[in-house]
Amino acid sequence: MEIQVRPGTAADLPEIARVDGISFGFSYTEQHLADLAEREINFTVATAAGRIVGVSGDFRFDLTVPGGAKLNVPGITWVSVLPTHRRRGVLTAMMTALLDGYAAAGDPGAVLTASESSIYRRFGFGVATRTVKVCLDRRLTGPVRPVDTSAVEFLSGEQARDRLPALHEQWEQDMPGALSRDDKWWTLLLRDRPEDRDGMTERHYLVHPGGYVAYRARESWQDALPMSTCVITDYKIFTAEAHAAIWQVLLGLDLFASIESWQLPLDDPLPLLLHDSRRLQIRGSKDGMWLRPIDVVGLLAQRRYPVEIAVVLDVAGERVALRGGPDGAECLPTDEPAQVWLDRPGLGAIYLGGHRPSTLARAGQLRCDDTARLSRLDLAFDAGRAPAFGTDF
Repeated sequence: MEIQVRPGTAADLPEIARVDGISFGFSYTEQHLADLAEREINFTVATAAGRIVGVSGDFRFDLTVPGGAKLNVPGITWVSVLPTHRRRGVLTAMMTALLDGYAAAGDPGAVLTASESSIYRRFGFGVATRTVKVCLDRRLTGPVRPVDTSAVEFLSGEQARDRLPALHEQWEQDMPGALSRDDKWWTLLLRDRPEDRDGMTERHYLVHPGGYVAYRARESWQDALPMSTCVITDYKIFTAEAHAAIWQVLLGLDLFASIESWQLPLDDPLPLLLHDSRRLQIRGSKDGMWLRPIDVVGLLAQRRYPVEIAVVLDVAGERVALRGGPDGAECLPTDEPAQVWLDRPGLGAIYLGGHRPSTLARAGQLRCDDTARLSRLDLAFDAGRAPAFGTDF
């Protein structure tokens, strides 16, 4: 079977949606296609005998890296292959074309979220962030100390349109892994059509000068008692005052039995705010955003390092000399002997601070023969907090 890969066109959109819908078990409506046409997504298609058998696309995002710099990167999405053409090289052909194109364009890296976690390591992607599902029995706990909630407002989506983008940008500044949202993204997100609510209510927004939370309600009653769930769908809080105030409001939702979300960062301080932290449970854990280093030199030079580091890395056979610290970094190709060896997925895993180099070493995915140097690497690649990307795509 001969596979050809080419850019997708506007005329391809219905067939692109059909292939993706078959692959994911989803039916795209005319409204979905109209919304999709508004978004700046670049499609790539794989064809066999003139027929589209595989699709992929990408959005452009600004990715916040440790130290606050923002890198413009492609976010790969819509990756699917018809069941009749799987394991025949279609995905490999598309991914090769995409990555070659990004390299030619000078992109430092690419990101994606995966429907299956076993696919993308072979293409050089590493798990850069992780996420957990938290479930909180609201009825059996509360805040350790009450706080003033007068700065928290309930806003509708229409009211929130003028407030959320600026708050999101503030959250992005100090969150490693954060992805930007442009005006088109906000417009489509805030339309909040009933058919996209998965049987829940419209989004409600709790807004504070230090952040915001969006949630939906899943109504439920049992023996005349309220058992509804507050499902947090967007969570962007960047001050301690906002965190305490917004959570006090959430914990006071008296007709709700529980609060759940996949959105809280791994190091969120919520357990420390609760007088019974055992009521906050983790019910699931998964990979979040994957990062594929493309320009290793450029990628390493863009982030900041909390301690001074000078090391020669061998990244999948590419040797580079990294010298950096809190004020900046430089990275250059070198012929010097390597001191640390890892592959591209390994670099993707440690780059945003989501995994420690020593953890990769224990997993056999990084080699460093000097324990002191490995400890220094742990300090240098620490981001100060758990990374979170914050925007599903």
